[in-house]
Amino acid sequence: MGKITIGIGLALIALGVGFYVGTGMKSITAMIPAFIGLPVAVLGGFGLSENENVRKHTAHVAVMLTLLGVLAGLGRGIPGLLKEDSNKTAVMATLIMAAICILHVILSVRSFIAVRKAREAAAASGGAGEE
Repeated sequence: MGKITIGIGLALIALGVGFYVGTGMKSITAMIPAFIGLPVAVLGGFGLSENENVRKHTAHVAVMLTLLGVLAGLGRGIPGLLKEDSNKTAVMATLIMAAICILHVILSVRSFIAVRKAREAAAASGGAGEE
């Protein structure tokens, strides 16, 4: 999951930098996806660790950040769609950030479930032979 988290972080950084440069560098708020993406990518790097505790904790912090990205993206993007005088480029960037973050949350939750099931299966098979 560490490599996927790095990829998500890099995608958010590219989105933020791309919209910042694409909008003529008028507002630093266009970099918000990059501000979320940088720590996510760093946490993804820590997620490649051999230490299971480090992997587990950094994965949970990364998914928490992307969940905040979902909430912020949808919280700002949906009202922006409904306003006639909103900056449509900013709304589009915000909704794309939310979509990327939703993808990471979904993939992370699926990974957490798979790890838990594998751990339970290993415990069940290991415990069955100890009677």
